[in-house]
Amino acid sequence: MTHPLADIQILVADDQTDVARTLCNPLRRAKARLTFVEDGQAARDALAAQPFDLVVIDMKMPPEEWGGLWLLKQLHAEGSRIPTLVLSGEGATQQIIQAMRLGATDWIFKDVADRELLDRATTILADRHKQSLTIASEHLPTPIASRLARYIRTTDSEKQLTEGLHALESLLRFAAVVGLSSTPPFVLPGITLDKLAAPAMGTWFNVCTALAGSPSASSAFRRLLSCIAPDSGARQTVQNFIPIRNGIFHDTADPSPEDLGRLDSFLRRVAHRMISSRTGELIVAKSMKYDGEMYAVEALNLHGTGNPSPVEILTNIPIVNGAVLLVDKDVEPIPLSPLMVSAVAEPSGSVHCLQFNGFVRGKGRLGPASVIKFSRVNIAEGHGAASHPVVAWPAATAWAGQA
Repeated sequence: MTHPLADIQILVADDQTDVARTLCNPLRRAKARLTFVEDGQAARDALAAQPFDLVVIDMKMPPEEWGGLWLLKQLHAEGSRIPTLVLSGEGATQQIIQAMRLGATDWIFKDVADRELLDRATTILADRHKQSLTIASEHLPTPIASRLARYIRTTDSEKQLTEGLHALESLLRFAAVVGLSSTPPFVLPGITLDKLAAPAMGTWFNVCTALAGSPSASSAFRRLLSCIAPDSGARQTVQNFIPIRNGIFHDTADPSPEDLGRLDSFLRRVAHRMISSRTGELIVAKSMKYDGEMYAVEALNLHGTGNPSPVEILTNIPIVNGAVLLVDKDVEPIPLSPLMVSAVAEPSGSVHCLQFNGFVRGKGRLGPASVIKFSRVNIAEGHGAASHPVVAWPAATAWAGQA
């Protein structure tokens, strides 16, 4: 039987690497994927580079005497949601109390960690996975959050599987849109304009896989894909859902309860990684001011399933009003047009976000002037309909090979 920690990504921060590896042997035997760093700063760098499910933190390590507390302070200041398990020696009660006040999830005395670490880590992640879909539906970018919300609201088991597959497809599409919007174009193997004209889960998965092989793919895309499919095993899991999805939508499949169980577990893991790591915010620009050095952009943050919330960002580049962008820490905003655009609904004036859903087929062949079909992202429901803009995607021909 597969252990619940199998393929879980765990970061271990401890300057005594040999001791840490010994203490973590039970995690290794459970098939968790372990990354070891020797100080708090290296842990911060690792967390910025890729998503993790859990951080195990030794209290006494660089920087400073209590580097574990230093790291927890940094994570607390950044608003990090990643669960942390602190390892402490005897006689550090005051530091343990400080650690818990700084948001540590749990703690273990180091001399019993080899016996308790596996159970504590398993419990922490089981609790987080149980809550992850609800939290994700409230905080993640709306194109993902709305689909996850529909999934957790669905009670019929057959419909649950369908909604879960829609949610997985929305994750892949969002990652693909970010990747296509932030990577210099190249011909994607196996992707044609005809396939992009009516993209499904398999198309989005193939786009993400091809983009992942490009050395110029952006860090924002790589972080998103690492939340969904951080390794070949997770990619195979996604690929296994594609024929199930196709069979359901073509009435040729008889899915089992086990399929739903595997999908539910997978979605909970992905949701946990996304809310624990920095995956960026989706915004629509409303207005902009320039002070001679920076542009201050008033915008709407599209998160969860409710109305967008106001936000201000600072950037070195001018932003067009109405533009849809992904905003990530320490990098310039990524414009997502024309694959994501905004529209104003009348008469309410509410802002809708529309996302690429293929091409309108005319009499001729698909090409640079082909008009995009959009599907509406589920925000501000009941606030009127927004007209779909007439937009082309000239760069599509640079991405897609010949049919």
